[in-house]
Amino acid sequence: MKRSKGEALVREERRSPYYVEGSTVYRAAEPARKQDRRKTAVKKKAPRLVTYPKAAVKAENSLFFDKGYAVVVLIAALIIIASLAVMVRLQGKVDDQERNIRILRSELSDIQADNVAFEDSLDSKYSLDYIYQVATKDLGMVYSQKGQIVYYDRAREDYVKQMHDVPEAN
Repeated sequence: MKRSKGEALVREERRSPYYVEGSTVYRAAEPARKQDRRKTAVKKKAPRLVTYPKAAVKAENSLFFDKGYAVVVLIAALIIIASLAVMVRLQGKVDDQERNIRILRSELSDIQADNVAFEDSLDSKYSLDYIYQVATKDLGMVYSQKGQIVYYDRAREDYVKQMHDVPEAN
C-alpha cells in the first residue's frame, strides 16, 4: 500500500496538532470531519505563520556585526594586547632588578665581613702597650711635665687664630 506525501502529512496531523518544518514549528489546522479529510489531504492550506516584527528585526541585527562595533572591538583588543606586552616587559625588568639586588646584597655582606675581619686584625695588632713602646723608645717621645701644658680661653667656638706665640707658664 503506497501513500502519497499528503496522506503522510494528514496522518502526522492526527498524532499531534503541531508539525516542524526546518526550525519553525507550525500549528496544524483543526482536523476536519471525516468527509472533509479527503479534501484536506488533496487541497492543503498553507499553515498560518505568526511573526513578531520587532523580535525579527532584533534577531536579524544581532546576527551581524556593524562596522562601528567591529572597530571598537578591534581597538579594545589592540589595547589589551599592548597592555599585556608592556606588562610582560616590565615584569622582566622587575625580575632583573630583583636579581641584581640579591647579587649586590651578597657582595655587601661579603665586604662587611671583610671589614670586620680587618678591624679585628688591626685592633689585635696594635695594643696600647705596643704604641707606648714605639713612641718612647723608637720616636723618643716623653710624657709632659707639670707646667708644660697651658690652658687658655677661646673667644669663639668654631676656630682659633694664633696671633702671637703662646706664653710660657710661670
